[in-house]
Amino acid sequence: MERKNTKIIELPELETEILRLCIFQESFDSICEECKTEKKASIVADAIKNLIHFKLLVASNQSNSLSWIYDSDKMSESSFKATAQGVEWMEENGAG
Repeated sequence: MERKNTKIIELPELETEILRLCIFQESFDSICEECKTEKKASIVADAIKNLIHFKLLVASNQSNSLSWIYDSDKMSESSFKATAQGVEWMEENGAG
């Protein structure tokens, strides 16, 4: 029997809000517009990078042949969505 890797991830309010917004694919600009916790795009971008680092969020660019690639200097050209692990985190933490 395999043991599931259970690393508890505690997210700040901003990251939790962004993850909730990204159940379906959302553009960076849309995330910035809908975000209530923070209005500054650079801070929202940092939160998205944190979520990607924890594998809770992934870039999902339909126009790019490599859909998982995003340019951290041009976040407005990318869209993002929660991963299965991100959805699981929301379910376990009542954030969904």
